[in-house]
This record gives sequence, C-alpha cells and structure tokens, in this order.
Amino acid sequence: MLGYRKRSFAAAHAMLQTLRAAPEDLATLKDLQKLLLGEIIRTEAKIRELKTEMKLINKRQESGTATRRSSYLEGRIEGFRKSALIWRCFGDAIAFLYMEKHALKHTFFSTENTNAKQVAGFIGDKEGLGHELAVIDSALEHNVPALLADLTNTIRHGDICLMGESDPHLIEVKASKTLDSRGKKQKRSLEKLRAFYQTDKCEGLRGYPELRRQSSETPERTYVDQLNECIIEAGTNGWAVRQPERGLHYIIMTASGPSSVEQAISSLNLKPSPNSPLWVFFLNEQKSGRTWAPYLPFVLSIEGKDHLWDFIRGNLFIYVLVELDALCQIAREKGYEAKFEPDDEAYALHLQVAGGDDETRISKQMLMRIGMEFVSPEWVVVSAIEGFNRFKAAMLASS
Repeated sequence: MLGYRKRSFAAAHAMLQTLRAAPEDLATLKDLQKLLLGEIIRTEAKIRELKTEMKLINKRQESGTATRRSSYLEGRIEGFRKSALIWRCFGDAIAFLYMEKHALKHTFFSTENTNAKQVAGFIGDKEGLGHELAVIDSALEHNVPALLADLTNTIRHGDICLMGESDPHLIEVKASKTLDSRGKKQKRSLEKLRAFYQTDKCEGLRGYPELRRQSSETPERTYVDQLNECIIEAGTNGWAVRQPERGLHYIIMTASGPSSVEQAISSLNLKPSPNSPLWVFFLNEQKSGRTWAPYLPFVLSIEGKDHLWDFIRGNLFIYVLVELDALCQIAREKGYEAKFEPDDEAYALHLQVAGGDDETRISKQMLMRIGMEFVSPEWVVVSAIEGFNRFKAAMLASS
C-alpha cells in the first residue's frame, strides 16, 4: 500500500537525511513528525474502513452467502498495517539518531517481564493527542528535541520522549490528574525506567532481581558501509556478496538477479555441516513480519533512497549468513570454550573459561544485532568477554 505514497516517502527520507546531518534542526524534526502522524492516521482510517466492510461480509457469510471479498480485504488490511510499520520505522530512526540504541531497547519491553510491551491502539483515537502535540511544540520551542512515542515501533512507554541526552526521558501526558489502575501501572513502569537510566541499575526491572548496565570499552564495529557498497553493486549486476570478516557473509539480490539464493551462496564456497551450521538472517522476512523493533531501523542502515524503496517494496533482498563455528572460534581464541545453543531463546552462546568453572552467556538479542544491525561478530563476542572480566574483577574487589 506504500506504493501510492512514494512522494511522502521521498519527503520523509529527505527530512531524515537533514536531521542526520543537523540534529539541531528542530523545525525539520517537527515537520517530519507532522508528516508521519498524518500518514499513520491515514492508514488507520483505511484499516477501519476495511474492517467495517469485513464485518458486513462476515454477516452475509453467516447467512450462507459465500464471497472471495473477505480474503481480499484481509490482504488489504495487512498491507496497511505494514505501511504503518514503515512510517513508524522513520519514527524509530529519529529516536536512534538522537539517543543511544542500547538505552532505547528498554523502552520496547515490559518492565514486568522479558516480553515486548503491548502496542497501543490507533493513534488517531487518542483523546489526549492534542495535549501530547502541545507538549511536543513546547519542548521544541525551548530547544529540546522531543518525539511522539506513538510514531515509533520501539518506544512503548510514555507519550512523549525528550531526546536531549543519550538516554530517553519519557513523559506520560494526562488530561486528568486522577489516575486509574492503568495510569498507576504506567507511572510505576516509568519510575522503574527512570531509576535504571539514572543509576545504571534497578531491582525488579523486566523480572530480574537486579538489572545492571555497563558500557563496552571497545567501540562498536559495524559493516554498514560494506552493506551499502554491496547493495550498489547488486543494483548493477543483479546480485553481490561481501565477507566483512571471517565467518560473516552478506548476500544482496535484486528482482532481476539469480532465481534462488542457493546460486549466490554457492559463490561463497561455504561447506555448512551439522558440526559447522549457518545462521541465516533473511531481513525481508523481519520487515514483512513486522518484527524488526527494537533493533536499529533499516531506514538508517540502507542509505540510498531508491535502494530503501526497493527493499520496502520487495525488489531488493538482503541475507546475512553467520558461520556458527567461526563465531565460537572467536571465543576459543580468547581462552573460552564455546557452544551455540539455538534452542536457548534467552542466551544462545554459552562460554566457559577453558579448564575452569567461570562461565557466561551472550544473549540471543545481542547476537541478533549481527544480522539486524550489521555489527561485527568479533566485536559482540569480545565485548561480552571484556564485560564479564570487568564483572569478575569488581566482585573480587568487593569480597
């Protein structure tokens, strides 16, 4: 459904590039949010219309009148839902431009458990939308970058996010001073998140007895540049591959490229086996399945406007392949025995000091950044080991 909104897409992309170069341009920040809000409300109105028609058709079907219209409408509804996700990916991009991505991920999850927080309803139905927009305007007038949370897929706590610092500052906007049970629960959640951001630790956050955060001493390494070089080459030849580091491969294909990804994989001379399997990320599925958040949005990773449009429209295909044995080898070279456990949804890479009892694990969410954000596997493993070693040193110092 986004195909009919290419002019709005181009305008959103242009404004995002302006913000990327000049985040202090708050007039553009306001204009981009205005565009996204209008487009999202438009998709919501279309979904509402189609659902109304669906109800009428279902009534006819109950009376014995068969129709193919119902399945057609379901497809249309899903198409508009995907369009709303794309517009919110631009909202995510705003958040990731202004704030630290590891801090942002906590706004995606429930504060009570490790599940994603349930998404809100239609933004156009919110009674307090006018109040929220007034707060946005006031913040921008005082030179504080602010974002409407409902314009994102990632920020699911609060109504407004102030983006003056690397950590999000979340605000709940209420027309009434009286809080119902839901309002009190939201207040408790915001208090937990604020405590975490202010002290780098919090008891009970996401169900953990105590959750702490620490920064990595080694700067993050990504291969976004190589990804975009590969995309450009694929635009000319129909497909292209890159191997940014040992055990990591990018495959880009266009609609005019090879008829199957196997043809492209064969050029890599890979020999996957039960002892050396591949972890394959097909990023088009993550986009279509609306499961990209809370990772860095693809509208920031794919830099060219036309390339981004092709990816959104399903004419550009992106695969990231990780050789799991190579991933484990990184840890072995640091003195750790390593084993990848695909069935462990929480902590997929298990590490243990060779010949010792000390062990740690790397979360699957962190490992997913290799595919979703084009992060170096070596950096992921080495930074996790460095963090574990700092934790051990701190425990010894306090004992």
